[in-house]
Amino acid sequence: MTTHSITSHAHSITSESPRDNVFSAPQSVGLLLNRIIETLREWRRRKNSRRELARLTDLDLKDIGYPDRAEEEKAKPFWRA
Repeated sequence: MTTHSITSHAHSITSESPRDNVFSAPQSVGLLLNRIIETLREWRRRKNSRRELARLTDLDLKDIGYPDRAEEEKAKPFWRA
């Protein structure tokens, strides 16, 4: 190999690497953002569900068949399933 072909080969290798990183990074960031958004939505759903559960009377809880676990569920923080 001549010096010119080695330099040319090295340049093609280094020029491909940044391109791969540029195209893969936004996909990774997009996937991460989607995961974060879905997690926040789930936390909001749990918070709202537990708040509604806390508003029910003992008779309502008995009616829906949930009196035993209601206190445990209401006491959980929103991030805990």
